Amino acid sequence: MKRVLVTALVLLAAGPALAHDLWLEPDPAGVKAVYGHAGEGGGADRYRLFEVKAQLPVGGAVSLLDAAKPGTDFMPPLALPAGAQGGRVVAARYDGGFWVKTAQGSRNTNRLSVPDALESRWSLKFAKLVLPGTQALGGALGHRLEIVPLADPYRLKTGEPLKVRVDLDAKPLAGAAITVGAPNSEAAAKVETDGAGVAEIAARPGLTLLSVSRKVAGSAPTLAAEDALAATLVYIR
Repeated sequence: MKRVLVTALVLLAAGPALAHDLWLEPDPAGVKAVYGHAGEGGGADRYRLFEVKAQLPVGGAVSLLDAAKPGTDFMPPLALPAGAQGGRVVAARYDGGFWVKTAQGSRNTNRLSVPDALESRWSLKFAKLVLPGTQALGGALGHRLEIVPLADPYRLKTGEPLKVRVDLDAKPLAGAAITVGAPNSEAAAKVETDGAGVAEIAARPGLTLLSVSRKVAGSAPTLAAEDALAATLVYIR
């Protein structure tokens, strides 16, 4: 693999300038969807979290949202259905809605409503959680932006890095900056993908959170000039 570019360890400053991510974490009840930024995440908006699926060991997938308990606006931890036990990957999609930027700030609306907006975007987020197990992980799921593990993180030797690939619309994305950290910490490192869209993630103990983002031309240009895509991958070493 070609050399990857690794920046020095950086400390991400807290505050509204940080982009918000969606990620999935293991939970005693099953799986928890978290929205925020590393070191400061909260419950995901249940009305924007429109898909959470566990990949089945025999192929296919099953929704975790069907059995979600009613209650607050935030999604509670989700149980893995009996048929999904032994599955290795849980994946989610989240629609952050349309946003415009004006001289007065940002608003949660589209540019049809604010035709003189300085910027407009459609925020779409994708998340994957890799669980321990004996089944094969499988390949890419087809998210518009996706971090694909090229090896099983639970089967790597101590200190062995994990190779991942970043896909944009099912094609490897060169030069993508992956943030490497943990959900409970703002400390993070950056790794850049090579010409094949591949990067090596150094071994680190505990829960690892990888995140990547990309802005592309809007898929609904009458509503937003750009699609703001973000993807995460979580696993434990």
